[in-house]
Formats: sequence, structure tokens, C-alpha cells
Amino acid sequence: MSDNNRFLYPIIASVLVVVGFSLGYILHPNVDSKRASKFEEVLEALDDKYVDSIDKNKVFDNAINDMLHKLDPHSRYISARDLKEEQESMEGSFGGIGVRFQLIKDTICVIKAIPNAPAFFAGMRSGDQIIAINGRPFTGKKINTDKVMLALRGDVGTDVDVTVLRNRIKKRISINRGEIPLETVSTSFMLNQNTGFLRIDQFSVPTYDEFMDAAETLLNQGMNKLVLDLRGNPGGVMESAIQIADEFLPKGDIILSTKSKNQDADVAIAESGGSLENVRLVVLIDENSASAAEILAGALQDNDRGVLIGRRTYGKGLVQQDQILRDGSSVRMTVSRYYMPSGRSIQRSYSGDYDAYMRDEARYIKGELFSKDSMYLDKTKTYKTKNGRKVFGGGGVVPDEFVPLDTAGSSFYLTALNVNQVFSAYVFKSLQFNRGKWKTARSLGAYTFTSADLEAFTGFAYKTYKISGYELLSKPARARITQQLKVEFARQLWDETGVYQVNVLEDKELQLALRKLN
Repeated sequence: MSDNNRFLYPIIASVLVVVGFSLGYILHPNVDSKRASKFEEVLEALDDKYVDSIDKNKVFDNAINDMLHKLDPHSRYISARDLKEEQESMEGSFGGIGVRFQLIKDTICVIKAIPNAPAFFAGMRSGDQIIAINGRPFTGKKINTDKVMLALRGDVGTDVDVTVLRNRIKKRISINRGEIPLETVSTSFMLNQNTGFLRIDQFSVPTYDEFMDAAETLLNQGMNKLVLDLRGNPGGVMESAIQIADEFLPKGDIILSTKSKNQDADVAIAESGGSLENVRLVVLIDENSASAAEILAGALQDNDRGVLIGRRTYGKGLVQQDQILRDGSSVRMTVSRYYMPSGRSIQRSYSGDYDAYMRDEARYIKGELFSKDSMYLDKTKTYKTKNGRKVFGGGGVVPDEFVPLDTAGSSFYLTALNVNQVFSAYVFKSLQFNRGKWKTARSLGAYTFTSADLEAFTGFAYKTYKISGYELLSKPARARITQQLKVEFARQLWDETGVYQVNVLEDKELQLALRKLN
């Protein structure tokens, strides 16, 4: 920490109380304006006399967040720009051109031109490289993902001109932006004759409709067993999780209850007619399943409706609500707590140390990700499921069947490949000139990479990124690299559905789920 910052942080901390007064005025304009003007006076003094130049807006935003984080870890301040992006995510759509891209060696590479989206209709194709936007060069180290998205997104009906490089030929394309859906059900397919697989990446307003469309397709294909994948799902819109839970639960089962300071408890109860009430179910969860994902998993567990497989979930049991401020920004504050059907809260304890809470280091230090016996259980908070099984409160949803985090085959060589995004760069280059080597994800899954295939990849890693050491790896480490290379081919050719079809046999949680269902 520099000496200048050492002096600045106490100054920022000292104005937190004033921020509280100022925030109170913003939320309630009738409050004495002297409180707000006092904070502005402090900012003006810092801007005028502090030894270094400061960004007043950044100091203000950080001070509000620091104050809110003293209350709980999930209340926070959101700028107007960030709020717009989050609202797009929650609403499930945005104005754009409809491509999935990745920055590879400072160039915008179109991994997928989404069929029936504006970019595809205008002539853009998977494998293109965007080198200019609206006549301005858009390559080099100064560009980043945020800048690319800002340039390509915009109001529906507006135009954006892009110049792409395809087969070493430049092509200028004019695209009329349209409404692009943010799909939250990323994949669904039949694992075998009667078992479906369905993955939800997050919960937005349209998630329930997406889920029902996917589930109906699987039912029509003969599904009577389902693996529901909530791993890595950070949550989102609570109502969507409640609606989906209702499809699995019989009439009268409690899904969730919420309690707040100024309102009576609100209880969500399953209604009749759920289309999946007779489908056998396994739910996959992990340490990054949070919020609405935990609501769905916990409701199913407490009603003994399915088997939960994986690792203890994140542990967020608080509900937030936006208070929109006059400048379009928001204070997203915690307004209630939610409780599972058994009556338990799964919110992790919070000491007021926001950074420590977010790191959640105890989970890693104690080895919980690798050993069932190290898993945190608050035995002072014991509850019973519908059929009398014991479950615990106080920190996430504990799975019925534990599966340790798979780190087999890890190596420094693999880490270097991932840090430098070598897999995606190599696959993108390979597919630019030959996208038809495999007709389906299943044929790719059955393919065995030859020594020539692997020499081409490792040679590319060394020549382009100076990464070497493959020949020193153990057999499991080499197998891990081969599988990850196969997964990346599947991702760029067939999106997430291809990834899971290729990775079925390597997915330990999924394999255990299939054994449980059989």
C-alpha cells in the first residue's frame, strides 16, 4: 500500500457516517439537506486539497458500499450504468447483434453467430474476426470485453457497422440491432432412453418459460427421470425458482417462506397440476450454487422430492430489493430473510468483514471441497424434512450425496494453458478452415486424439505462447489436457449442449446421478 493511499483510506472511512446522512436524504428528500451538503463539502475539500487527484464519484460509490456492507454482505450500491446491465440480465434480453465472442490475442473472435439473430442475417458467421466497429479499428491491447459489449450493444432498431476478417479477406457488414434473449436454460437433452438432463445457468424473469419448454420437449422424448444441474448457478429472480419448484411438488407442499420487519410471513405453497410431479429427480449442486438456486434445491430436499448430489452450496438466505435513486442508480438493500420448508435458514454467518465473507476461506482451509467429513454442519440448527430426515441450517444446502472437487490431472502446464486461453485460441484457429471434421458432439466424444493432433496443439502452445512441458506430464495430466481440448471443440461447435454430451463420462456428479436414478 502506498503512503498516499494509507492516508486516504482513513479519510474515506471517516465520512461513512456522513454518507449515511446523505443517503438518507437521497432516499427521503424531506430530511434536513444539511446532512447531504456536509458530505458534499467533505468531497469538495478532498478534491481541492488532497495530495493526489481523486475520483469523487468513485470515492462516493465506495463509501456507500462500505457503509452497506457493515449491515450485511448482500446490500450494495449500484451505479446507473451497472444497474441497466443487471436489469437486462434479470429481464432476460438486451439490444444487440447476437454473437458470442472471445478476445483471443487482442482480437474479437466470433465463437458463435447465433442463428436467426441480426448478425447472422446480415452475413456474419462463426469464425469471423471483428477488426473494426463503426469504421474505427477495434484490435490491440487497449480493448477489453466491456468496451466490445458497449460498442456492439445498443437500442433495438439502431445500426452498427462492423468489419470482419474471414479467410484473410476483409468484409464490411451493416447490422440492425435486435432484441437478443439471454438464455438461462443453457442445455437440455436425453442422456439415455428415459433420462433427461437440464441445466439452468441463472434465474431471470423468462427462466420458468424456458424451463417448461425444455422440460416439455424432454417429456415428449420419453423422459421419466431427470438430472437437474444447478452447479455454478448464482441465483437471480426468486419467483422463477418458486415456479419451477411448483412443477415438481404436489399440492400443499411448502416451497418457501419469507419474513421481513414490516410484514407478516409470506408463504409460497405448491399448487396442483405440476407437470413433473411423477418424474424421478436428482439435483446437482456445488459451492457456487447460490440464492434462487438454493431456494429450488432446498425446497426439493426438504420435501424429500429428489436426491441432491455435489457439495455444500454458497449460503445466501437474504432477499434484496432495489430502491431506485433520483440519478438512476440504486441501493439494493436486504428487505427480508427466507426460510426453507423445514423452517431452516441457510444464510452463512457474517462478522462484518465483507472481504473475508466473499473469500469464504474456511471452506478451503478446512478441506471441505475434498472431504465429506470436513463439511460444515451447524448441529445446533437441526431440522426435519417432510419424511423426517435430518437437515441443517446456518450455511448453505448440504447435499445428500457428497462428491469431492475433481482436481485429478492438474498441473502447472494446464494452469498456464488456461491463464493464456490457449485452448480457445487453438480451437478457434483450427475451426476457421475446417468446421466439418465431426458431425455431432457424440462423434467428437468417441474420437481419440492422435499423437499428431496433440503435437499440433502443444506445438501451437509453445510457438504462440512459449508454454512447454507437456512431455514431462503424467498420464492423468495428459488425459486432462486431451479432455479439455475436446470440450473446447464441442463448446465452439455446439455450445453448452455439446460440452455436456462430450463430457458425460468424465462428469463424476453426473455419473453418480445416473447410478442413483437406475
